[in-house]
Amino acid sequence: MSRAYTKDICVLAIDPSTRGFGFAVLEGPNRLIDWGVKETKTDKKRKTLELIDDLIERYQPSVVVVEDYAAKSSRRCRRIAELIDEIARLALQRKIKVKRFSRGNVRKAFAESAATTKQEIAVAIASRFPELAPRLPRFRKPWMSEDYRMSIFDAVALALTCFR
Repeated sequence: MSRAYTKDICVLAIDPSTRGFGFAVLEGPNRLIDWGVKETKTDKKRKTLELIDDLIERYQPSVVVVEDYAAKSSRRCRRIAELIDEIARLALQRKIKVKRFSRGNVRKAFAESAATTKQEIAVAIASRFPELAPRLPRFRKPWMSEDYRMSIFDAVALALTCFR
């Protein structure tokens, strides 16, 4: 895939989770190219890095965006934090710029649309990109675990924060 004729940078945003990772590829803030959830069941670190390497090879992004797990607002376990570092290392080996944004940065980026919670941010993203609306998880009650599809919206939110 060649981006010789596009002015906008290509951003690959990755949101690791316990089941695998969500990803989003955007060319500019208004053009969603691809998105999804990749699941890994065994040898999670190696398989996740292989899948991300395939995405990098396919889309050849200018920037890879991940969460800044070191921020106060982050509650990432050690395995996910190490995985985020490995993703950044993989991108840097391929000479791709890496940007990290905290959950607080994401909330600030969506403040003008009055979206502060993950669900409100996901709804704002679904209204901006109608193709994501069918994947919008329903409202989560406090005792429910987070829907695996929320990582798609977290990845898009990271990418949009990068464009701000």
